[in-house]
Amino acid sequence: MRLFGKFALTGLGGVVVNLGSFQLMLTSGVHALLASPIAIELSIISNFLLNNYWTFGSRELSGKRRVRGLKYHLVSLATLFLSYGTFVLLSVLFRDVPLVILQGCAIAPAGVLNYSVNSLWTFREAPPGAADDVQDGTG
Repeated sequence: MRLFGKFALTGLGGVVVNLGSFQLMLTSGVHALLASPIAIELSIISNFLLNNYWTFGSRELSGKRRVRGLKYHLVSLATLFLSYGTFVLLSVLFRDVPLVILQGCAIAPAGVLNYSVNSLWTFREAPPGAADDVQDGTG
């Protein structure tokens, strides 16, 4: 439960990055359909860093950091499509709702998928005796 709490707090930070950068881009004149995936990508990067070093930092993680980063990004790419697709659908269905609220609603289903897959695959604990494959800080 503690791990999920840390993941949820990291996710909340990602929501702040996502919605903050989204709103900043909208205010700067960037079209919403371009601002949305950029905001999602910025939150993916910040969430990986927090998850790698804080949320799952107490685990002896399997594989090198750059491989985990690639895995995290692959999972996040799938969740980006889910989040973006949800945003586009909500934008069509609820034209009078502020876009930043729709963007926030689109984060929820992607967050559930993101935690499930990353917890089991990206940040899985190294098997006992796999010291040469454990996070070594070099990769």
